[in-house]
Amino acid sequence: MKILKTFTVALILSFAVVNAQESLDFSGKKELVSPEVKGGSVTFRLKAPEAKSVKLMGNWLPSKGWEPTTLDLQKKEDGIWEITQDNLQPDLYTYSFIVDGVKVDDPNNVYLVRDIANVMNMVYIDGPKSENYKVQNVPHGTVSKRWYPSKGLKTDRRITIYTPAGYENSKEKLPVLYLLHGVGGDEEAWMTLGRASQILDNLIAQGKAKPMIVVMTNGHTSNAAAPGESAKGFYKPVMMTPDVFNADMETYFKEIIDFTESNYRV
Repeated sequence: MKILKTFTVALILSFAVVNAQESLDFSGKKELVSPEVKGGSVTFRLKAPEAKSVKLMGNWLPSKGWEPTTLDLQKKEDGIWEITQDNLQPDLYTYSFIVDGVKVDDPNNVYLVRDIANVMNMVYIDGPKSENYKVQNVPHGTVSKRWYPSKGLKTDRRITIYTPAGYENSKEKLPVLYLLHGVGGDEEAWMTLGRASQILDNLIAQGKAKPMIVVMTNGHTSNAAAPGESAKGFYKPVMMTPDVFNADMETYFKEIIDFTESNYRV
Protein backbone atom coordinates (compact mmCIF):
# COMPACT_ATOMS: atom_id res chain seq x y z
CA MET A 1 0.00 0.00 0.00
CA LYS A 2 2.90 2.38 0.87
CA ILE A 3 4.48 1.76 -2.56
CA LEU A 4 1.12 2.44 -4.25
CA LYS A 5 0.73 5.75 -2.38
CA THR A 6 4.27 6.81 -3.29
CA PHE A 7 3.64 5.95 -6.94
CA THR A 8 0.37 7.90 -6.90
CA VAL A 9 2.05 11.02 -5.46
CA ALA A 10 4.87 10.78 -8.01
CA LEU A 11 2.34 10.41 -10.82
CA ILE A 12 0.39 13.48 -9.65
CA LEU A 13 3.61 15.54 -9.41
CA SER A 14 4.72 14.41 -12.86
CA PHE A 15 1.33 15.31 -14.31
CA ALA A 16 1.50 18.75 -12.66
CA VAL A 17 5.00 19.41 -14.03
CA VAL A 18 4.04 18.32 -17.55
CA ASN A 19 0.92 20.49 -17.44
CA ALA A 20 2.95 23.46 -16.20
CA GLN A 21 5.47 23.04 -19.01
CA GLU A 22 2.73 22.67 -21.60
CA SER A 23 0.94 25.77 -20.32
CA LEU A 24 4.16 27.71 -20.75
CA ASP A 25 4.85 26.30 -24.19
CA PHE A 26 1.33 26.85 -25.49
CA SER A 27 0.41 30.04 -23.66
CA GLY A 28 0.32 32.00 -26.89
CA LYS A 29 2.90 34.46 -25.63
CA LYS A 30 5.37 35.59 -28.24
CA GLU A 31 8.86 34.23 -27.72
CA LEU A 32 11.42 36.88 -26.82
CA VAL A 33 14.17 36.83 -29.45
CA SER A 34 17.57 38.26 -28.58
CA PRO A 35 19.71 38.90 -30.45
CA GLU A 36 17.64 39.15 -33.62
CA VAL A 37 19.95 39.35 -36.64
CA LYS A 38 18.74 40.69 -39.98
CA GLY A 39 21.72 41.26 -42.22
CA GLY A 40 23.92 43.84 -40.52
CA SER A 41 21.11 44.94 -38.21
CA VAL A 42 20.95 43.36 -34.76
CA THR A 43 18.21 43.93 -32.17
CA PHE A 44 18.95 43.14 -28.54
CA ARG A 45 16.14 42.59 -26.04
CA LEU A 46 15.90 41.93 -22.32
CA LYS A 47 12.82 41.48 -20.15
CA ALA A 48 13.40 43.39 -16.93
CA PRO A 49 10.13 45.07 -15.86
CA GLU A 50 11.49 46.31 -12.52
CA ALA A 51 14.77 47.70 -13.90
CA LYS A 52 15.43 51.42 -13.85
CA SER A 53 18.16 51.29 -16.50
CA VAL A 54 19.41 48.73 -19.04
CA LYS A 55 22.53 49.35 -21.09
CA LEU A 56 24.30 47.43 -23.86
CA MET A 57 28.06 46.85 -23.83
CA GLY A 58 29.60 45.39 -27.01
CA ASN A 59 33.11 44.94 -28.34
CA TRP A 60 32.22 46.77 -31.58
CA LEU A 61 31.62 49.97 -29.64
CA PRO A 62 34.66 52.28 -29.38
CA SER A 63 36.01 52.41 -25.83
CA LYS A 64 37.09 55.49 -23.93
CA GLY A 65 40.50 54.40 -22.75
CA TRP A 66 39.90 51.49 -20.37
CA GLU A 67 36.26 52.51 -19.95
CA PRO A 68 33.87 50.59 -22.26
CA THR A 69 31.21 52.51 -24.17
CA THR A 70 27.58 51.64 -23.34
CA LEU A 71 24.29 52.38 -25.06
CA ASP A 72 20.88 52.80 -23.41
CA LEU A 73 18.09 50.35 -24.22
CA GLN A 74 14.56 51.74 -24.46
CA LYS A 75 11.76 50.29 -22.35
CA LYS A 76 8.87 48.92 -24.43
CA GLU A 77 5.68 47.06 -23.57
CA ASP A 78 5.58 44.25 -20.98
CA GLY A 79 8.82 45.43 -19.38
CA ILE A 80 10.93 44.52 -22.42
CA TRP A 81 13.97 46.69 -23.09
CA GLU A 82 15.22 46.97 -26.66
CA ILE A 83 17.94 48.48 -28.85
CA THR A 84 18.92 47.98 -32.50
CA GLN A 85 22.42 48.31 -33.90
CA ASP A 86 22.65 48.92 -37.63
CA ASN A 87 25.48 48.56 -40.15
CA LEU A 88 27.47 45.95 -38.24
CA GLN A 89 29.99 44.30 -40.54
CA PRO A 90 30.17 40.49 -40.88
CA ASP A 91 32.06 39.27 -37.82
CA LEU A 92 31.73 37.49 -34.49
CA TYR A 93 30.94 39.96 -31.69
CA THR A 94 30.61 39.75 -27.91
CA TYR A 95 28.23 41.71 -25.72
CA SER A 96 26.62 41.97 -22.28
CA PHE A 97 23.83 43.91 -20.61
CA ILE A 98 24.22 46.24 -17.63
CA VAL A 99 21.05 46.30 -15.53
CA ASP A 100 20.96 49.01 -12.87
CA GLY A 101 24.75 49.00 -12.80
CA VAL A 102 25.15 45.20 -12.69
CA LYS A 103 26.63 43.31 -15.66
CA VAL A 104 24.41 40.38 -16.76
CA ASP A 105 24.31 37.93 -19.65
CA ASP A 106 21.52 37.74 -22.21
CA PRO A 107 19.24 34.93 -20.90
CA ASN A 108 17.84 34.38 -24.41
CA ASN A 109 21.24 33.69 -25.96
CA VAL A 110 22.90 30.39 -25.07
CA TYR A 111 26.16 31.25 -26.84
CA LEU A 112 28.69 32.34 -24.24
CA VAL A 113 32.45 32.75 -24.16
CA ARG A 114 34.89 33.49 -21.34
CA ASP A 115 37.76 35.96 -21.46
CA ILE A 116 39.79 35.87 -18.23
CA ALA A 117 37.00 36.27 -15.61
CA ASN A 118 34.48 37.90 -17.94
CA VAL A 119 31.67 35.84 -19.47
CA MET A 120 29.98 37.37 -22.52
CA ASN A 121 27.38 36.44 -25.11
CA MET A 122 28.29 36.01 -28.76
CA VAL A 123 26.44 37.19 -31.85
CA TYR A 124 27.45 36.18 -35.36
CA ILE A 125 26.84 38.19 -38.52
CA ASP A 126 27.21 36.15 -41.68
CA GLY A 127 29.22 37.34 -44.65
CA PRO A 128 32.36 36.71 -46.74
CA LYS A 129 34.66 38.10 -44.05
CA SER A 130 33.23 35.93 -41.27
CA GLU A 131 32.40 32.66 -43.03
CA ASN A 132 35.58 30.95 -41.79
CA TYR A 133 34.36 31.28 -38.19
CA LYS A 134 31.48 28.91 -38.95
CA VAL A 135 31.44 25.14 -38.85
CA GLN A 136 31.11 24.22 -42.51
CA ASN A 137 30.61 20.95 -44.36
CA VAL A 138 34.32 20.25 -44.75
CA PRO A 139 36.61 17.58 -43.26
CA HIS A 140 37.18 18.36 -39.58
CA GLY A 141 40.34 18.06 -37.54
CA THR A 142 40.73 16.76 -34.01
CA VAL A 143 41.18 18.91 -30.93
CA SER A 144 42.89 17.24 -27.96
CA LYS A 145 43.57 18.41 -24.43
CA ARG A 146 46.95 16.93 -23.53
CA TRP A 147 49.09 17.02 -20.40
CA TYR A 148 52.86 17.25 -20.68
CA PRO A 149 55.42 16.88 -17.87
CA SER A 150 57.37 20.01 -17.01
CA LYS A 151 60.53 19.20 -15.08
CA GLY A 152 61.40 22.87 -14.85
CA LEU A 153 58.05 23.85 -13.33
CA LYS A 154 57.77 20.56 -11.41
CA THR A 155 54.22 19.77 -12.53
CA ASP A 156 52.15 18.39 -15.37
CA ARG A 157 50.70 21.15 -17.54
CA ARG A 158 47.87 21.15 -20.09
CA ILE A 159 48.05 22.16 -23.74
CA THR A 160 45.52 22.09 -26.57
CA ILE A 161 46.57 20.41 -29.81
CA TYR A 162 44.82 20.55 -33.18
CA THR A 163 45.55 17.91 -35.79
CA PRO A 164 44.05 18.28 -39.27
CA ALA A 165 41.50 15.96 -40.86
CA GLY A 166 43.02 12.62 -41.85
CA TYR A 167 46.02 12.88 -39.52
CA GLU A 168 45.16 9.67 -37.65
CA ASN A 169 45.09 7.60 -40.85
CA SER A 170 48.16 9.14 -42.42
CA LYS A 171 51.91 8.70 -42.08
CA GLU A 172 52.77 12.16 -43.37
CA LYS A 173 54.91 14.47 -41.29
CA LEU A 174 53.43 17.93 -40.81
CA PRO A 175 54.68 21.39 -39.84
CA VAL A 176 53.82 22.72 -36.38
CA LEU A 177 52.44 26.12 -35.41
CA TYR A 178 52.94 27.03 -31.74
CA LEU A 179 50.18 29.48 -30.89
CA LEU A 180 50.28 31.65 -27.76
CA HIS A 181 47.32 33.56 -26.32
CA GLY A 182 47.11 37.16 -25.12
CA VAL A 183 48.07 38.26 -21.62
CA GLY A 184 44.78 37.15 -20.05
CA GLY A 185 44.28 33.88 -21.92
CA ASP A 186 45.14 30.23 -21.43
CA GLU A 187 45.28 27.03 -23.47
CA GLU A 188 41.53 27.30 -24.23
CA ALA A 189 41.52 30.86 -25.55
CA TRP A 190 42.29 30.17 -29.21
CA MET A 191 39.62 27.48 -29.39
CA THR A 192 36.83 29.50 -27.79
CA LEU A 193 37.58 33.17 -28.40
CA GLY A 194 39.65 32.63 -31.52
CA ARG A 195 37.58 29.90 -33.28
CA ALA A 196 40.92 28.35 -34.28
CA SER A 197 39.63 24.88 -35.20
CA GLN A 198 36.88 26.28 -37.44
CA ILE A 199 39.30 28.64 -39.18
CA LEU A 200 41.89 25.89 -39.69
CA ASP A 201 39.36 23.36 -40.99
CA ASN A 202 37.98 25.87 -43.49
CA LEU A 203 41.29 27.31 -44.71
CA ILE A 204 42.82 23.85 -45.16
CA ALA A 205 39.74 22.66 -47.07
CA GLN A 206 39.95 25.75 -49.31
CA GLY A 207 43.63 25.11 -50.01
CA LYS A 208 44.55 28.45 -48.41
CA ALA A 209 46.54 26.78 -45.65
CA LYS A 210 48.61 23.62 -45.60
CA PRO A 211 47.62 20.85 -43.19
CA MET A 212 49.45 21.50 -39.94
CA ILE A 213 49.58 20.61 -36.27
CA VAL A 214 48.76 23.54 -34.00
CA VAL A 215 49.91 23.55 -30.38
CA MET A 216 48.15 26.05 -28.11
CA THR A 217 49.95 26.60 -24.84
CA ASN A 218 49.12 28.11 -21.46
CA GLY A 219 51.54 31.01 -21.03
CA HIS A 220 50.75 31.47 -17.34
CA THR A 221 53.21 29.16 -15.66
CA SER A 222 51.61 29.70 -12.23
CA ASN A 223 48.53 27.90 -13.58
CA ALA A 224 48.83 24.32 -14.82
CA ALA A 225 45.66 24.67 -16.88
CA ALA A 226 42.62 26.85 -17.55
CA PRO A 227 40.47 27.79 -14.52
CA GLY A 228 38.70 24.77 -13.06
CA GLU A 229 40.74 22.32 -15.15
CA SER A 230 43.60 21.64 -12.74
CA ALA A 231 44.20 20.57 -9.15
CA LYS A 232 44.19 24.26 -8.24
CA GLY A 233 40.40 23.95 -8.29
CA PHE A 234 37.76 26.59 -8.91
CA TYR A 235 39.12 30.09 -8.59
CA LYS A 236 38.57 33.47 -10.18
CA PRO A 237 41.14 33.98 -12.95
CA VAL A 238 43.11 37.20 -13.18
CA MET A 239 44.92 38.77 -16.13
CA MET A 240 48.17 39.69 -14.37
CA THR A 241 49.21 36.40 -12.77
CA PRO A 242 52.38 36.30 -10.62
CA ASP A 243 54.41 34.80 -13.48
CA VAL A 244 53.79 37.60 -15.99
CA PHE A 245 57.14 38.96 -17.26
CA ASN A 246 59.26 36.48 -15.26
CA ALA A 247 60.29 34.58 -18.46
CA ASP A 248 59.39 31.12 -17.12
CA MET A 249 57.32 30.42 -20.25
CA GLU A 250 60.27 31.18 -22.52
CA THR A 251 62.74 29.35 -20.27
CA TYR A 252 60.83 26.07 -20.31
CA PHE A 253 59.18 26.29 -23.73
CA LYS A 254 61.46 23.61 -25.16
CA GLU A 255 59.63 21.08 -22.95
CA ILE A 256 56.52 21.72 -25.07
CA ILE A 257 58.48 21.29 -28.28
CA ASP A 258 60.04 18.05 -27.00
CA PHE A 259 56.62 16.68 -26.01
CA THR A 260 55.14 17.56 -29.40
CA GLU A 261 58.00 16.06 -31.38
CA SER A 262 57.90 12.87 -29.27
CA ASN A 263 54.15 12.34 -29.67
CA TYR A 264 53.30 13.69 -33.14
CA ARG A 265 54.63 13.28 -36.68
CA VAL A 266 56.26 16.65 -37.22
